[in-house]
Amino acid sequence: MFKFWKKQNEEISRENPGFEETEQKTPKAGAILLIVMFVAGLFFGWRALDDLARIPNEPQRLSECADRFSGSFIHGRGIVQYPESPALYEEDRYLYQSYDDPTKCNFNELEKNAGVSQIFLERKILSDAVRPTYDELSQKKQQLSETRYQLERLTGEYSVGLQERTAKVPKPIFPTYTSGASISQLQSQREILEKEVAALETKVRAFDEQFKVIDEHLKSAYKPVLREYNKELRWYDFKVFLLQILFVLPFFWLVFVWYLRLHRKNSPYTMILTAMVGVASVLLLRVILFWFWGLFLETLLRTLWEWIQKYEILRSLIFYGGMILSFAVFGGAVYYLQKRIFDPRRVAIRRFRQKQCPRCQTSLDLAGEFCPNCGYQLKKKCASCGNPRFVDLPACPHCGAK
Repeated sequence: MFKFWKKQNEEISRENPGFEETEQKTPKAGAILLIVMFVAGLFFGWRALDDLARIPNEPQRLSECADRFSGSFIHGRGIVQYPESPALYEEDRYLYQSYDDPTKCNFNELEKNAGVSQIFLERKILSDAVRPTYDELSQKKQQLSETRYQLERLTGEYSVGLQERTAKVPKPIFPTYTSGASISQLQSQREILEKEVAALETKVRAFDEQFKVIDEHLKSAYKPVLREYNKELRWYDFKVFLLQILFVLPFFWLVFVWYLRLHRKNSPYTMILTAMVGVASVLLLRVILFWFWGLFLETLLRTLWEWIQKYEILRSLIFYGGMILSFAVFGGAVYYLQKRIFDPRRVAIRRFRQKQCPRCQTSLDLAGEFCPNCGYQLKKKCASCGNPRFVDLPACPHCGAK
C-alpha cells in the first residue's frame, strides 16, 4: 500500500549514466531541424484545434444592445456576468440618446422570447417623445453658454474702459458708452435664456420616472436571458473541449509512450520524440487551461485580484510571496539538476572513463588498490574469481560476475 511513497533507488546505466556535460548526440543541424519541427508542429496543431472549435454550432450571440446590462460581457465563448442590479437608468437625464435604435440591435431568439425587443421599442417611443424637448434644451444651453462668454468678455472690457476714463486717456481703446449698452442687453438675454432652460429641464425631468420604470422592466427581462445564454455557452464549450481532448490526448499518449521506450533503450532518436512530446504537451495544456479558464478560473482570478487591490498590504505580500516562489521553483530546479549530475555513482563512472580516481581525480596510472593521493579504495577481490575488481563498477573485468 505504501510502496508508492517509498523512496526508490535510481538505476543508473553504466553505459550511459546520463547528464554527460561533454557529450552531444545530436549535431547542430539536427537541433535546428528539431526546433523547426517543433514550431511547425505547434503551428499546425494549434490551427487544427481552432478548426475543431468551429464544428459545434456556436450559440447565437446576444445583441450589442445587451452590453449595457452586463458587468463583463464577452461575445463568443466567454461567460456573461452581470451585477445584481445593473445601472440601466442614466443618471444624467440628458443622455437618453445613448440608447441605440432597437431596430438595429439584431436581437437573438432568447431576447425576442423574453420580450426585450418590445420593451426597447417602448423605450424608443418614449425617447422620441422627449427628443424635441431635449434638442431644444441643448440648443438653449449652447446659446446661454455663448451669452455668458460674451457677457464676461464685455464686462472685462468695460472695467478696462472705466480705468481708462479715470486716467483720462485721450483715445480710450474700450469706450464705456458702447460696452455699457451691450452689457445691459446681454444681461437681459441671459436672464431670459436661464428661465427657458429651467422650464425645459422641468419638462425633461417629467420623463424620468417613466424611463426608470422601463429600465426596471428591461433589467428583469434580461436576467433570465443572460442565465440561459450562459448555459448555452457552457454546453458549447464542453462540446469543443470533448472534440479537442479526443484529438490531442491519444496523440500525446502515443508519442509519450514511444518516447519512454526509446529513452529506456538509450536510442539516439529520442530527441525526435522529445520535440513531439513537447508539441503534444503544449496542445494538451492549451485544451485543459482554456476549458478551466472559461469554466471558473477567469472569474476566480478576477475576484481575487479585485479583493487584493483593496488592501495594499496583501498586494505587497503577494509580490513578496512571488519572489520567494521564484527562488523555490527555479533554484529548486537547478538544485535537482546539480544533484543528479553530481550523483557519486555518475561522477565515479565519468572519472573512470577518463582513468581518474572517483574521489580526487588523480591519474589511475599511478594507483594500485588504493589512490596514492587520497587513499580511496579503488579495487577489492572478486567474490567469484578472487581477482581484483573496481569497487564502483558493477561487473568483474575477469569473470564478469556482478
